[in-house]
Amino acid sequence: MAAHVSDEPSYGLVARTLHWVMFLALVAQFLLGWSIERADGLLEGLVDRWLGGEQDLLVVAHAALGAAIIVLALVRLGWRRFHGLPPWAAGLSAFERRLASTVERVLYTLMFAIPVSGLALLFGSGEDWDLGDRRWEAPLELADDEVLLAVHIATHVIFFVTLALHVGLVLKHQLIDRDRLLRRML
Repeated sequence: MAAHVSDEPSYGLVARTLHWVMFLALVAQFLLGWSIERADGLLEGLVDRWLGGEQDLLVVAHAALGAAIIVLALVRLGWRRFHGLPPWAAGLSAFERRLASTVERVLYTLMFAIPVSGLALLFGSGEDWDLGDRRWEAPLELADDEVLLAVHIATHVIFFVTLALHVGLVLKHQLIDRDRLLRRML
């Protein structure tokens, strides 16, 4: 069991806030995306009540949140670039440092790739959506919507595998090593 280190450097308030705001935005985004395909059945009453029965308005909200996630990711990268990171946690092995670094790079990449692939679906598929009294037509037809959707879903699969590694490493240190690694981000 690792010794408790009370003076372990932590991430600053802004970095922690940006991390958890991104977490909440991603949870909201995944729930919103999940609900798009379920608006006809499971969520039909909510769509009728809140969106006047226009389930494609969920697509608009999903795209807007995706664009906001891109902006938030840019802010996070900018903050990190100009303010740096605290030193590595003392309890991390060399392998865990390499793993954490790789996982972090993949997660940052996916913070852009997932919403960009979704926006490509919206703007580059040639598809159209019924938005109540309006109709949205994708301005470009860069690729078939099935191909773009497959790319969008593939980025999600990579995200969830990478997120499992990220959370797994933190939980290992929190619950097994008991070195309070999680406190650095709280």
